Amino acid sequence: MNPEAGAGHIHPIELRDAKFLSAPAAGDRTALEALARQVRKQIDGISGPLSGIRPLASPVWHGMRPVGSTRFVGRLEELWRIHSLLHAGDVVQVTGAPAASGGMAGVSGLGGVGKSLLAEEYALRFGAAYAGGIFWLRAYGNDDAKAGSGAGMGPQEREAERERQVQDFAARLGLEVRGKTAAEVEGALVREIERRGKVCLWVVDDLPGGLDGQAVRRWFAPHPLARTLVTTRSREYGAQAQGVDLSVLPPYEAYQLLTSRRAPPSEAEREQARLLAEDLGRHALALDVTGAALVSFGGAEPFREFRAQLEREDDDALELAKTLADALPNGHEPSISQTLLSSIRGLGAEGQDFLRLASVLAVAPIPASLVTAVFERAGNGNQGPAQPAQNAQWRQAAAFQQATAASLAEVAGEKADLRSVHTLVSRAVRFRDQEPERTMSLRAAAIEALVAEIAKAAPDIRLHEGVEFHVAHARELVATPTTVAEAALLTWVGRYDFERAAYASAQALLSREREFRRRVQGPEHPDTLVSMGNLASTLGALGDLAGARKLQEEALAVRRRVLGPEHPDTLASMSNLANTVSTQADLDGARKLQEEVLAICRRVLGPDHPNTLRSMSNLAHTLWAQGDLAGARKLLEDVLGRPAPGAGA
Repeated sequence: MNPEAGAGHIHPIELRDAKFLSAPAAGDRTALEALARQVRKQIDGISGPLSGIRPLASPVWHGMRPVGSTRFVGRLEELWRIHSLLHAGDVVQVTGAPAASGGMAGVSGLGGVGKSLLAEEYALRFGAAYAGGIFWLRAYGNDDAKAGSGAGMGPQEREAERERQVQDFAARLGLEVRGKTAAEVEGALVREIERRGKVCLWVVDDLPGGLDGQAVRRWFAPHPLARTLVTTRSREYGAQAQGVDLSVLPPYEAYQLLTSRRAPPSEAEREQARLLAEDLGRHALALDVTGAALVSFGGAEPFREFRAQLEREDDDALELAKTLADALPNGHEPSISQTLLSSIRGLGAEGQDFLRLASVLAVAPIPASLVTAVFERAGNGNQGPAQPAQNAQWRQAAAFQQATAASLAEVAGEKADLRSVHTLVSRAVRFRDQEPERTMSLRAAAIEALVAEIAKAAPDIRLHEGVEFHVAHARELVATPTTVAEAALLTWVGRYDFERAAYASAQALLSREREFRRRVQGPEHPDTLVSMGNLASTLGALGDLAGARKLQEEALAVRRRVLGPEHPDTLASMSNLANTVSTQADLDGARKLQEEVLAICRRVLGPDHPNTLRSMSNLAHTLWAQGDLAGARKLLEDVLGRPAPGAGA
C-alpha cells in the first residue's frame, strides 16, 4: 500500500499533527525504505494499548425523542467536521481554538437540505461522547413553523419559548422550578451541569435569521461543558459559531436516497433515476419526497414518468408527490414549496425581486451586472419604470446579501460577483409567485439588458467569455420567441454561436427567429430580410450552399421590389448572393451580379466611394478565378490608384 500524499483526508482533525510524514517522491525506493524503518521504530516503542478502552453508553436525551432515519445517506465528512468544531478547544495545539470558549458549531443551508437530520444523526452516532446528555431546543425559525407555535412568532414569544424549554430540562434533571424566575431556573441548570461534570450536547434546531447578537447568545449552552450545535437557514451568525455550510448531496448519495424505497428495474430506468436526481438539484427533501411518491407509481418506467410530470408547468409534480409520501424524518413538512417559501417571503423587496428574476432565468450563475441592469430598467415596482444606476446597484447588493444570508443563493466564482439559485427555489417562486406581473416586468427588463450586453460581445469572440452566463440565461428566455424583443435576443445568441463556429446551434436559433419574423412582422419587413441573410450565412458555413442561395435570392427579390435596385441594402444583397454563387463554382453568375453592382455604385456613389472600390475588388477576384488575369489586374490597379477615403485632392 502506498503512503498518503497528505493529511487532508484524515478525520477528525484532532488526528492531524506536525508529525505527519509526507510521502516520498514516486519511485524513490531509498526514501520509501527509510520511511518504513521510521514507522517500525515508532511502533516498536509502543509498549501498551494506544488508548484506554471503555464501554460506550447512549446518553439521555432531553427535549426530543431520538429516532434517526433509515434513509440517511453520506455526510461522513460533515459529521466529523461538526465533531471537530465542537471539540476544537480540547486540542488547541492543532486547531488553534481558545480552550476557554467551549465547543460551538453551526450547520447552515437551504431549507430541506438536511440540517436538522444531520444534527440528529450526529447526536445519535457520537452520543457516547456526551455522557452528560443531549439537550434539544427547537427555535421554530422556519422548518417547524407548521407546528403552530412558530407561525409569526415575535421576539418576546420566541424568548418565552426558549425559557419554557430550559425549564423543562431543569425539571427533568430533578431541579425545583415552581415559583422560580427564568433566570433562577437557568442558574440552577448551570450549577447542575457543573456538579455532574460531564460533557453534554446542546442542540439549537432551526434558529431564525434576523436575531441580534444578544438574542442569539441566549440560545447557546449556558455552561462550557455543554457543546452548542446550531442549525439555521441563516448565514448571519458565522461570527458566533463556525460551522458547516450544508450543500446538496453528491450525485451518488442523491441517487441512493432517491432509490432507497424503490430500485430502478432496468439500466434505462437507472439512468432516468440519475437524471431525475439532477432535475431535483440533489436536494435532500425533494429526493426523499419523490422517492416516497415513486413507490405508488404504476408502470415499468416510474422514474421516466416522474421526470415527464416534473416538466409540466400546469401542475407542480412535487406538490402532488407530497400526498403520496410517507412520514418524513423529524416530522418535516413534506411540501418543498412551503419549506422554501417561508424563507423566500421573509426577504426584503430586493431579495424577492432577485428570486423572481432567477425563476425565469437558467439554472446558471447570475452576474451582479445583469441584476443591476434589470433593476435599473424595471425600477422597484413602486417608484416608476426606471431608476438611477446607483440606486439599482444598491438594490442589487441588498438582493445578493438577503438571498445569500438566507441560504437561498450561493456565491458562485472567486470574485463573489455571481450568485447561483437552486432549481427548487426558482421552481417554488414560479409556482407560488404572488406578484406575477412583477415577474413579467423583470423578465422583460432582463431581455432588454441581455440584448444590450450580448450585442456588444457577440461579434468579437475575444469578448465571449465575459457574457458566457448572459448567453446561458438568454437561451432559457427565448427558446421560442413570442415578442419582437425576444426575437432580437435570439438574433444575438445566434450571432454568438456563429462567431464561435457552433453553426448547427446558430442555424436552429436563426431558423426560429426567421419563422417568427415572417409570421409576426411579415415577409417584407427589414428585420425579416436581415434574419434571412443571417440564416443564409450560417447555412453557407454549414455547406448548404443551395439553401443559402435560395434565401439570398428571395431576399434580393424583395429588396429590389420594395427598396429599388439602387438601394444600399439591395446592393449588399447582390454582393452576398454573388459570394455564394461563386462558392458554388458558378463564376459566370457571380461575375454578372458583381458587374451590375459595380455599375450602380459608379453611377450612384461615384468612382472613389469605398463601396465602389470594394465592388471592384470583388469583381477582380472573380475575374482572377476565371483566368482573366489581365482584367483582374486592371481593376486592382484602378483600386490602388484611387485616393484613400478622406484624403485631400
